[in-house]
Amino acid sequence: MNILIINCILSTSEKGVITRRNSIKDCMICNFAQGFVSNGHSVTILASEEFQPLQEESYDFRVVFFPSRWPSVFKPDLIPFPKGMNRWIKENSSQFDFAIASEAFAVSSLIASRCLGRKLIIWQEMDIHQRKFFKIPARFWYNIIVPLFMRKSRVVARSERARKFISQYTHNVSKTCVDHGANGAILFPSDEVKRHFIIVSRLIAAKGIDISIKSFATLIHNYPQYADFKLLIIGDGDYCETLKELARQQNVEGSVQFHGFMRHEEMALMLRTATAMLINTLHDLNMVSIPEAIISGTPIISNTIPTSAPFIQEHELGVARANWDETDLAKAIENYPTYHANCVSIRDTLTNNGCARTMVKVFETEILPKLNH
Repeated sequence: MNILIINCILSTSEKGVITRRNSIKDCMICNFAQGFVSNGHSVTILASEEFQPLQEESYDFRVVFFPSRWPSVFKPDLIPFPKGMNRWIKENSSQFDFAIASEAFAVSSLIASRCLGRKLIIWQEMDIHQRKFFKIPARFWYNIIVPLFMRKSRVVARSERARKFISQYTHNVSKTCVDHGANGAILFPSDEVKRHFIIVSRLIAAKGIDISIKSFATLIHNYPQYADFKLLIIGDGDYCETLKELARQQNVEGSVQFHGFMRHEEMALMLRTATAMLINTLHDLNMVSIPEAIISGTPIISNTIPTSAPFIQEHELGVARANWDETDLAKAIENYPTYHANCVSIRDTLTNNGCARTMVKVFETEILPKLNH
């Protein structure tokens, strides 16, 4: 099949500033597209040109970038208004069997829904109203725009929490949830486990990395049998020096290693051999790093803010508990064989190939019969 994917925002900005990378191959939507390609489909991605990579690169799919209209009002990193997308979709809609648009609260999803109707799947991530301007724009959008102008398009949520949220505003919601997925060709399990934890994150205050460092410090100071453990931190951001100073204050500067930004190919070995990935986010609801860790066979230690927390608890993929501490780190070490085996057993459903297959199945069973009538 020929599949269109509309996802204007390719990465998360920091304080409204979009960081352009040399490559976008590791971004969530490119991995998702690669899953469809690996299953024999043709894919085109529509995205905002503010996220275009700095260097030319080739893909197994097509990527079309659009400039943003009125960027001072429709912020490209929040709710971009892609100039020319409406015309492009109308001119090319007949080429595609179906389309997927990220998020109901998006101008691009509204455009796609008006142009494609029942051929469109809206892929819902959010499970709360966006906080911008005291949630007023989001409440207006979900209560007015979604039921009136997007009702023909089927909604597929990325989590059970997101499914329950969007079901308040439209009845056209699938019971099947489809997660982000991650690149199973690069990220895969290992039988080897090393004595380190890992954090893969932007280094900003909202990620709560300081809390994880303090819990790690308490572990290695109070549990002599784990004193040789390391904490590997992968990512960049303006909080890096603050975190390094915290490690010095906690007397663990020799045990906490900062590796900076790394491509998936570079960090994959560190991830698959880690005892657990640590998450203490203050805001993030959906984190691509969670399925990346699971398909690598790496257990998760997370607070309950991410929408994947109930999934982690249900399938015993690690620990998902508010205000987790050093006792949970010790528990993860002790229970690693069980958590690791559970991650491996479920990984196929969270690879990009597996998530793509599930999305195609939703189209074939829930949408295609209606298009044929």
